[in-house]
Amino acid sequence: MLSEQETLVKERHFTPLINLWCPGPHSLQASSSASSAYFSFIMAFHPIRIILYLFFFCFSVILMGLTAYRIHSTKSKSAPDVLTDRTHFSTPIIAELLTTAILGTLFSLFMLYCLLAKVGRGPLGVYAFEHLWLALLFIFSLVGAGVVTHEFSNLRWCRYTLACRILEAIKAFSWIFWGWTIFLILASLGNMLRNHASFTGPVHGRRDTMGSYPAETRTTESRFYDQQQPATYGHDGLVRDVEQPGMPQPQHVIE
Repeated sequence: MLSEQETLVKERHFTPLINLWCPGPHSLQASSSASSAYFSFIMAFHPIRIILYLFFFCFSVILMGLTAYRIHSTKSKSAPDVLTDRTHFSTPIIAELLTTAILGTLFSLFMLYCLLAKVGRGPLGVYAFEHLWLALLFIFSLVGAGVVTHEFSNLRWCRYTLACRILEAIKAFSWIFWGWTIFLILASLGNMLRNHASFTGPVHGRRDTMGSYPAETRTTESRFYDQQQPATYGHDGLVRDVEQPGMPQPQHVIE
């Protein structure tokens, strides 16, 4: 027979192993609550839209660097260009793509801030503002990619030069920029449909209204039953829960 002390020692050693292989209701409840909290934390920031805008920022910066280098090289070039035989010139469509890339960089940074900081107020914090900018960037990048592809359609013969390789990269990233705006529009529309929101809904995409709830509409009210128990009223005017009898303590309830 084992003594009581030896039994307690064995229980302390084997209980964690038993809970590991055969978790009880408390362990399952704790793991379920932890997983639901983790899922809520992940979905709170909409990782898909954040990842899309991170890539959009990278593509915008790359396109901005390529077009800026092309403009700088043609403006300061003293020798004849390999494609045009001109010196100290600029290509208007490259300048248009540079402007589009700058706008895309600024817009992607703003949207990342809105998604992470949960901005949902004012004219800049709604879906309509996001779709307006995405539509403009869609048009600008489509025009720029189409024109630069038409003007520099055949660059195979000069790929050994840096100028032609830069132009090839500009063509590629201009089309990537344009295609990525389509993914961003579809992701935003999908988020709107998932939340049953309109174009005036908060751009952060959360199902709740935190971050876009007007502070001036918050009201507090304290009611008592026979000066003994405070009652909490819901949005429909019904009593939700009643405290145990005791000293009356006013409760601040958001309605």
